[in-house]
Amino acid sequence: MMRKHVRSMLPAGASIVRCLCGLVARSAAAWAFSGVAMALEPIDTDGPDFVESSEVVPTGRVQYELDLISAASRRDGSSGSRLSTPGLFKIGFAPDWEGRFAPEGLQREGGHSGWGNLALGLKWHALDRDEASFTPAVAWIAHVDVLAGSSRFGDARANPSLRSVLTWDLPREFALGLMPGVRYGATDEGRHRVAGVMGVVLNHRFTSRLRAFVEYAAPQIATGAGGGTLASWDVGAAWLVSDDTQIGVRSGIAANRNTPDHYLLFEIAQRF
Repeated sequence: MMRKHVRSMLPAGASIVRCLCGLVARSAAAWAFSGVAMALEPIDTDGPDFVESSEVVPTGRVQYELDLISAASRRDGSSGSRLSTPGLFKIGFAPDWEGRFAPEGLQREGGHSGWGNLALGLKWHALDRDEASFTPAVAWIAHVDVLAGSSRFGDARANPSLRSVLTWDLPREFALGLMPGVRYGATDEGRHRVAGVMGVVLNHRFTSRLRAFVEYAAPQIATGAGGGTLASWDVGAAWLVSDDTQIGVRSGIAANRNTPDHYLLFEIAQRF
């Protein structure tokens, strides 16, 4: 039964690999024929905060963001912890567009370990910010889970999501980000559900290399029958090691009883 399932996934996996290779080839060609490389702004990442960036990777560039997350809960006399290693790989294949490859990575919980889902996506930078009219920069992000992980941590169904990111530059080196969205999926009992997504973040840039943030993160807003709402209050910081490398940290505590008590995230991001 398992061998049959694996064989059924191979054609889909081959198609995904071909798609990614095509994006890489197109990006490399765009870079090769662009002439003299233009100076780039420092790396702009979707993490370590939950609210993602409204910017995209420059055309012809590749960027990765790798996380290590430890979450723990101690409730009703019991305790539990979970370790995960999600990643995000991005390819700038056209002006204002990037391709996204997002594995949930290795997961470990309660003595069990396995691989999470894999998602493919696109981000479109739809609008530049205009400080004079207080118009935010706007981006749209569409993802779909396309491959199942292990039976404990993955889901064989194609679960799509759509998010919008709006960011404003504020006085005194502050910035505000808003990320509403919607996800379609299924509960552990197999019921279909539509869940909301919401994030609000306030950033402050202390220097050209160091920023810190506070945020409210709700990756899932749903009724009890739909799995309940997951939400946390977060703080974190990011430091630019160089124009193409960033390291970051984020820590959060539960905003309700349905969410793990606390978690800690470390991230490294690089652009090539």
